[in-house]
Amino acid sequence: MPTAVVLGVGPGLGLSMAKRLAAEGFDLALVSRSADRHAGYVEALGGARASTHACDVRDRAALAATLADIGEVDVLYHGPGGGGTPPGPITEVDSAAVRDAMDHWVHPAVDAVGLVLPGLVARGSGVLLFAGGLSSVGALPRWARWPCRRPRRATTR
Repeated sequence: MPTAVVLGVGPGLGLSMAKRLAAEGFDLALVSRSADRHAGYVEALGGARASTHACDVRDRAALAATLADIGEVDVLYHGPGGGGTPPGPITEVDSAAVRDAMDHWVHPAVDAVGLVLPGLVARGSGVLLFAGGLSSVGALPRWARWPCRRPRRATTR
């Protein structure tokens, strides 16, 4: 069975993605900072094959060890939430706020891709998915007017 890794599984987007991926026939590897809720997440998956892993994705060494433990990855979903503060309006932001946001949301995504992409390229297939739940932290009314488009499928060829 192909394996989907859900980095940042939680009660919202992460668990929803896990349910969808399970319905598509993937074995799951659920990763979050704490194992406290893992039993409930596995139960919510209704019998889907799932392993659980506690890992702070901001710790590159821990992330590398966790992904090595999981093994071959066919789908990587990166959607960690919590922690970090959105930088705010450009007129008020400072470099410390931007560094904090990058350390929580961007750098872990780059690290995760760097760790799984060589395997995806070598096999000639795989999927990288990224999501953010900033709208759960605060309203983003100006984003409502952005057009929704069907995503283009990237290939490794």
